[in-house]
Amino acid sequence: MAGSNGGIRTTHAGSLPRPDDLADMIWKRMDGEAVDDSAIEERLDSAVVEIVQKQREAGIDVVSDGELSKTGFSTYVGDRFSGFEGRSEFQADDVADFPELAMKLFATDSMAHVVFSNCTGPVELKDKDAVHKDIERLQKAIGDGDPSGAFMGAVSPGQIAFNYPDQHYGSHEAYLGALADALSYEYKAIADAGFNLQIDSPDCAMAAHCRSVGSSVGDWHTHLPLAIDALNAALEGIPPEQVRFHVCWGNYGGPHHKDVPLRDIIEQVYKVNAGAIYPEGANPRHEHEWRVFEEVPVPDDKTIIIGAIDVKSNYIEHPQVVADRIGRVAKVVGKDRVMGGTDCGFDTFIRFSLVDPKVAWLKLKSLAEGAELASAQV
Repeated sequence: MAGSNGGIRTTHAGSLPRPDDLADMIWKRMDGEAVDDSAIEERLDSAVVEIVQKQREAGIDVVSDGELSKTGFSTYVGDRFSGFEGRSEFQADDVADFPELAMKLFATDSMAHVVFSNCTGPVELKDKDAVHKDIERLQKAIGDGDPSGAFMGAVSPGQIAFNYPDQHYGSHEAYLGALADALSYEYKAIADAGFNLQIDSPDCAMAAHCRSVGSSVGDWHTHLPLAIDALNAALEGIPPEQVRFHVCWGNYGGPHHKDVPLRDIIEQVYKVNAGAIYPEGANPRHEHEWRVFEEVPVPDDKTIIIGAIDVKSNYIEHPQVVADRIGRVAKVVGKDRVMGGTDCGFDTFIRFSLVDPKVAWLKLKSLAEGAELASAQV
């Protein structure tokens, strides 16, 4: 985890502010308007180069493609996998207590373009080329750089089951198994390219207070171990040290007063065959939970990527605040077993972000500066 100079390295959770012209083109395609697909591909080629360069300029060590080709960190499955149709309805218990806030958060153009559907048939990979196009773009963007200095995100089986209610398999376990089989191709392709594979699985925390209407997830106590078993099956053959597991409580500006504590899920999370566990650690609801790593020791074969930047606020964290957040974890698990990151992505779905794009880049610069401070202070 430590850099070549022994310093604490930095990364982020994947999605970054999309260029406006690219976002416009993808939205038009989603809206059924005539678009030039070759123009989108060309813009993606240049945009990934640009966004990798901006990450490096901000001081980020382990970079990504910004998830620029995807409509969202999870909604891309509708483009790449068969078996999904219609539109499902999503509910969050914390926001339900505040209907006026719900309208402010979700009655927006960006939310209108966030489409979760239903599983109505066999889930099968229908576009094998998409992940390879993403890989090729990121490879070109990093040039001669070590691919282990980059990562690509992919959704977990549990997250798809969480967002896309099953109307086909009739069994939550069978649905998860089919999803694992379908996703394994994407996982292996990313790992075989030498990149770090980030598994995005907010369901592990969110299933306690959120749901899609008609979902087979049910009680989160039952869902969590089944989802992790399915994920581990999909990860079979991939070295754990190449895998990072991101869990969060939802990248929306709700009160989050009904979030499940990290302590209640951490023992299951540790069971994922991932070398790095990546939880939130910067927002006001979960910043204190670094103490969980004292209460439930991190397994010797795992490291921690700790969220040190809040992605739901336009405050730009002072580097010393970042250093404190990273340093607390480093003192528990060791300086060489921690990396600084963001709580979640900055643009988990197109234009869904609560943070101004220019502010987001300054936040990443502060992350890098804070990690440098923590390296000297721990």
